[in-house]
Amino acid sequence: MIRVFNMKVAVLGSNSFSGSHMVDYLLEHTGAEVIGLSRSPEYDQVFLPYLYKKDRSDRFRFFQFDLNKDQEKILSLLDEEKPDVVINYAAQGEVRTSWNDPAQWFQTNCMSLVRLADELSKRDYVKRFIQASTPEVYGSCSGNVEESFRYRPSTPYAASKAAGDLFLTALSSSKGFPVVLTRAANVYGIHQQLYRIIPRTAIYLKLGKKIQLHGGGMAERSFIHIRDNCAAVLKMIRSKSPSEIYHLSPNGSLMKIRDVVRFVCDKMGHDFEKSTEVVGKPTGQDSVYELDSSRARAELDWDCSVKFADGVQETVEWIDENWEFIKKQSHEYVHKE
Repeated sequence: MIRVFNMKVAVLGSNSFSGSHMVDYLLEHTGAEVIGLSRSPEYDQVFLPYLYKKDRSDRFRFFQFDLNKDQEKILSLLDEEKPDVVINYAAQGEVRTSWNDPAQWFQTNCMSLVRLADELSKRDYVKRFIQASTPEVYGSCSGNVEESFRYRPSTPYAASKAAGDLFLTALSSSKGFPVVLTRAANVYGIHQQLYRIIPRTAIYLKLGKKIQLHGGGMAERSFIHIRDNCAAVLKMIRSKSPSEIYHLSPNGSLMKIRDVVRFVCDKMGHDFEKSTEVVGKPTGQDSVYELDSSRARAELDWDCSVKFADGVQETVEWIDENWEFIKKQSHEYVHKE
């Protein structure tokens, strides 16, 4: 078991929604020294929870490195810092856009990951490598999906993540590299990218714009609050088991996307029918998958604590509080090569 309070953690993709919250959670709940690495300069504090209405912690340092272009610099930094734990959130993550140039998604989510993990497996300072994977690797499923479920990806994004996962699994089983794979239901909360369904719905309602429901919004998903996700990852760090796969999701919480949008509409006092329009279903969109998170609950003594209604309310309030800034930002996905 890793001594959390004396450890050093490197968070790759620390500008990302999940990565920035993980930095914040570690700083708040442990005494760990945290190193953040992302390809872009640090974002505005509106999108960085560890800076939002807070002073910068002297236990956090940020480095601007690109996983695809700066591998030698990243490895040199990690060799110098010798983190006990490396958590990887760095990825190309937009599903629909991955059809436009699949090779880019494989470059980041597979090839660059393979090179980094292979090199780190030769170092003796890494006690845990936690990889943020995705349930998309399973494709569309029916019933509860356990960690042993077969891979059946239906998009370049999902295929690239599955390929990276398979290498990490091989590295773990053959060389003993301490890999933990985590696959979470749709993560949401404040500071999320504005094109994601919950913040975008609230933003479009405030702007008086129609919210598009792809395929009528019939796809079903579970939603987990980012703080519950971070709490589980911290328990993975503390766990005695160095290599595992864990699903993270609320129990029995599948919701149609249209019902998520309806919930936000009701919360903000808008008519659902007047605020939405139906558009075509994206190529390869998975209809449904429900993750079985019983392993994480049993082995990590973990559970979700944030109610969906509370998480949505918090997100709406965050948008209201920062509206003058948020309304000037792009509310669509902007691809970065």
